[in-house]
Amino acid sequence: MKNMRADFPKNFLFGVTTFGGQTQSRADQNTFTAPNGTETPDEMDRCLRSLDLVQSAGFDCLQFSISWTRVLPEGRGLMDQSGLDFYDQLADALSERGIRPCAILDHRELPPSLSDLGGWRNRDIADWFADFTETIMGRIGDRMFSVAPFTKPAGIGWHSHFDNTLTPDMRATARAMHHALLAHGRAIEAMRGLGMTNLGAVFDLEWADPADDLRNRFFLDGVLNGAYPKDVLDHLEPYLPTGWQQDFDAIGRPIDWCGLTSGTWKLAASSGAVETDPQDAPQILRRIMRDYTKELPIYITANSQPGGDLRQDEVQTESLDQHLNVVHAALELGVPAKGYFLRPVSEYAFNALKSALAGGSVSEPLAQPAGTIQAHWNLVADIGGTNTRLGVISNGELVDLRKYPTGALPELLDAFHTLRDEVGTDPRAVVAAGAGPVNNGTIRLTNAQLDLSEDDIGQATGARHTFVINDFTAAAWSVAEITGDEVQVLQGAPTPPVGTRLVVGPGTGLGVGALVHSEGRYHTASGEGGHIGLSPRHVDEVEVFGAARHIAAECFFDDSLTLEAEMFLSGTGLPILYRAVGMAAGQTDTPIRSAKDILHDAQAGTDPIAQKTAHMFTTHLGALMGDLAVAYMPTGGVFLVGGVAEKNRWLFKDAFRDAFNAGGRFSGLRRSMNLYVSEQAEFGIVGANNFCKSALAR
Repeated sequence: MKNMRADFPKNFLFGVTTFGGQTQSRADQNTFTAPNGTETPDEMDRCLRSLDLVQSAGFDCLQFSISWTRVLPEGRGLMDQSGLDFYDQLADALSERGIRPCAILDHRELPPSLSDLGGWRNRDIADWFADFTETIMGRIGDRMFSVAPFTKPAGIGWHSHFDNTLTPDMRATARAMHHALLAHGRAIEAMRGLGMTNLGAVFDLEWADPADDLRNRFFLDGVLNGAYPKDVLDHLEPYLPTGWQQDFDAIGRPIDWCGLTSGTWKLAASSGAVETDPQDAPQILRRIMRDYTKELPIYITANSQPGGDLRQDEVQTESLDQHLNVVHAALELGVPAKGYFLRPVSEYAFNALKSALAGGSVSEPLAQPAGTIQAHWNLVADIGGTNTRLGVISNGELVDLRKYPTGALPELLDAFHTLRDEVGTDPRAVVAAGAGPVNNGTIRLTNAQLDLSEDDIGQATGARHTFVINDFTAAAWSVAEITGDEVQVLQGAPTPPVGTRLVVGPGTGLGVGALVHSEGRYHTASGEGGHIGLSPRHVDEVEVFGAARHIAAECFFDDSLTLEAEMFLSGTGLPILYRAVGMAAGQTDTPIRSAKDILHDAQAGTDPIAQKTAHMFTTHLGALMGDLAVAYMPTGGVFLVGGVAEKNRWLFKDAFRDAFNAGGRFSGLRRSMNLYVSEQAEFGIVGANNFCKSALAR
């Protein structure tokens, strides 16, 4: 070897790479076994012997690939604990040997279940890849020196010619390439959200000069220049997915370094032929720096695989020297090359490099500073007309709760942004629940008089997943994991059984939600159950309903005595019911009173009108919940939630239960149902969190 470590800058790194296939060397008797994602835990000993070999040779780094399938066999959902354990042990083993772990997130072997869903043609794959990234880096990211997603998946028409001919796979190819870059960007976002640094992009260039091939420039320009070249778009734009331009906010996320492999120059050392004269290679690297990488550190992996025949040992060593000559020349041209990765070759060449690396070391840290990895966290919001509660969720549990005035939209979004800044990293997901209809990712917050979109939340927080949901979607989800300690049992089992659950909540309005249990999972059924009809239950109530026509005529169903249930059975409706009861009793000047005052006087027994109002409220609510229960058959229980139920337990005694069970021939069915009052604090936050966990697990 003519090149020595001393010929390169002090902190220039030399490494071994296993990315691109299992590497081999006769130095370990049979094979140089490197972690390429296919090992099982019982093969760790052989892997450790290989790491000892890397350490003894004086290499600074090991670049290894992490298999998506090894971590998430189905590509999403349940993780493989043995796979996580393997990479965890590998990270520790590298650190113990003073070798810098350089991970490549490898998606070339796509989980079969994702192929069934369209593979790289399916836009959702970008988020699935980011979830894989979060899963593995949440476990080992604190010990990584560097990490990069591989930018190009295999198997989707990479060798199609970019001309004006419409080929059957052109649409699939264009979408797969775009989604691969989006996956890269989403993975970078996910790791930034964990507080990680030293993140890069690896480009496996297929030609000597990137300018000669449109495919190379598609990837290089996409990541490093934030746009596709015009001549590439001339061929591919008709086949790119709708809205592809907006994806560059993610694709172009800043990176800290760039890896170049394969086509920077190609040497066929076994024959002595060259595809690119090594004299030209430094200029190629300089052009890549000028047009793409700018000041970014560059790490080079030469993809030369000279023959393994013993007769080729000297040729391989000469080829390796030739590669290092190119790197050295590029450094003299100002290219910020910071490292060189070798694909192990023969024992002869390997030992030659070992000799060249002797007598020096670098001071670069082994990994990121301790404490840089943040736990995954989600942000959940319960938005009311006056106040907004924001909850920080870590490991599925509420760890912090903040209260802000709801205000106008800019003030609401500023509250989201402020909390994000206090935590210091982007949340993985945000779920915002509020009273109002949801349409195309936007909720009309009725009480707050504003519209809030998922895009607004994403821009304010940097979250990859954003959801806006109705408040009673959240209320329904609040009972998904409820326990016997969190309920008051009105009738039935002491612990709510698994099954479909019905939630009713009289608050400012009357909310109804259902949590349907199917195939082992919960799903919400949204609706406007608070606006179903309410009619007199007894003759003496006819006059009350008739009087209500003079107060809220618009809420009656045609010319009947049926009105919206919410007009009596809510905090807004109780004052209407109170006035109607007073008018039916001959008090034409019945005052307008608050729900709080009405219920206070009813409980104290100081106002007969308030007592009658409370009795009608109780029995009609019980009867309505019984009717809904017969319709839904909620084997998991019927739950009262919300402020009225929480603060006025005295309302929900015998009269309430009797009304719930009064079903004529089906009274027995009603009595067999489980009936509870939820005692959960912050049920809106709890529900938003449960919704978030379910949504991210899909």
